[in-house]
Amino acid sequence: MSRSLRARIATVAVVGTLGTLLAAGAATATDEPRAVIHGRSEVTARVTGEKPGNRCQIAAADVSGPWGTVGSDGTVALTLGAGHGSAKKLRVICEDPKRGDTSMHTVRSDRVTFDGILSPIRQIMHNRFFGAR
Repeated sequence: MSRSLRARIATVAVVGTLGTLLAAGAATATDEPRAVIHGRSEVTARVTGEKPGNRCQIAAADVSGPWGTVGSDGTVALTLGAGHGSAKKLRVICEDPKRGDTSMHTVRSDRVTFDGILSPIRQIMHNRFFGAR
């Protein structure tokens, strides 16, 4: 096998792999609403992609926070408050106030816990050698 043929095969393999990854990423990208839940003692959430005018709240089996109205940009910031961060199954629920409980749905969410320690990659990025002060 000649050197140029190996280079062509390798190029085709790399391009094919990248094309497959891009296609898979595009297939999994959706326009559905998402929420990111932060905190341990005082829990906050940021909802994006929700229909403007809907109401959302952070809830669990025995705990619920105040309702927040989604703005014209499709986002809303929610707070559960101190003392409720120990709830295990926190979720963000939203509803259309015109339709009531029949329109209630759970927003797909990720829970991010931060204990004050930066991850190793963030520690490297925040190092003074990379321009951080």
